[in-house]
Amino acid sequence: MRLRRVFIPAIPFLCLWGCMPQIPPEPKPLREPLYFEEKQPTEFLGDDAERSSLQIALERSFTSLEKKRSSCAFPGSSSERFTAESSYRTLALFQQILLSTSNEMEMDRKVRERFKFLEVTVENYKHSILVTGYYEPVLAGSFEAGGEYRYPIYQRPDDLVEVSSNNEGTPGSPSPRKLVRMENGQAVPYYSRREIDTEGVLRGEGLELVWLKDPWERFVLHIQGSGQIRLPDGRTIRIGFAASNGWPYRSIGRYLIDQGYLSEREVTMERIREFLQQNPDRAEEVYNANERYIFFRSLPESEGPLGALGVPLTSGRSIATDLTIFPPGALAYLISRQPVFDEDGRMTGWQPLGRFVFNQDTGGAIRGPSRVDLFFGSGEKAGMAAGEMREEGRLYFLLAK
Repeated sequence: MRLRRVFIPAIPFLCLWGCMPQIPPEPKPLREPLYFEEKQPTEFLGDDAERSSLQIALERSFTSLEKKRSSCAFPGSSSERFTAESSYRTLALFQQILLSTSNEMEMDRKVRERFKFLEVTVENYKHSILVTGYYEPVLAGSFEAGGEYRYPIYQRPDDLVEVSSNNEGTPGSPSPRKLVRMENGQAVPYYSRREIDTEGVLRGEGLELVWLKDPWERFVLHIQGSGQIRLPDGRTIRIGFAASNGWPYRSIGRYLIDQGYLSEREVTMERIREFLQQNPDRAEEVYNANERYIFFRSLPESEGPLGALGVPLTSGRSIATDLTIFPPGALAYLISRQPVFDEDGRMTGWQPLGRFVFNQDTGGAIRGPSRVDLFFGSGEKAGMAAGEMREEGRLYFLLAK
């Protein structure tokens, strides 16, 4: 979770704020067939993140793929077939190179010699993608309501059920599913954000998992899909995505732009927060513009939030993509740029980003071949970086020759 986002979780998921002008808008769903084109990056295959995190994320992808090695091909290529077995073999070969090579020049040479680089291609579609960021917030919360703790985080309700959609799916694929509730024997849309948070339709049902201090923090938690909750007694628990209400995601940043409250150039995560603080009478209107609602569950102790593959995410290494297109757990190389901050938390510029990453998550707004969400980690600093990250990039998946 984005879904982040987890993500989804959750998770991740388009961004809260929508795209900046220099980034092309996300295209409508594609009808043309997708395929993976073999094409090596022209850039040097350096790695700007910690080497220890690379090994950790690699092991976590191993764990997720071990259970699927005998399964059928992942969705995607017509010329190259990704399977759990081929992705696992790719990880094993990469691990051998990683453990036996310390020199970056030698690493670049070996990787180019022993792997194919595959990039998603579709007719009349650019190779570049939109790279956004997500993170795991750390928020103050309580198991008991009262005082400052007035904003509930709900568990999945029993009346939220999954049924077959009336729409036909892709031939040979499972029937589409949708989340609904049953009313007089008929499936109807589940309650929207407005009905849950403003009208209080779930109050008194005993579904409150924890209570937070601030509606903005609750909304951020819904967007990111997982988080850590710091309790009054000093303990910290982790919660993650359990389900959504089945409504489509809508960017509140785009809503603020469309309503004329903010201009497209000034919309950032921080600016949205400031607007809501300065205009509390508009807050519910803005939150309710995104009718998608997230329900949570308690997670066991782990070294990171759990992604869609059921393994902990690794800061700077885990990415979220559309898992109906891109192979789950697979190794990839990401090229973009990332924000730089000073010691006081002020953004001072941008620096190149080039590193090996692992496809371990997805999100409700991460759809199509044009999106990738990079997990920045937990806490405030990670949140600042994720909030600024919306850049063009390239994503190459590796496959052992």
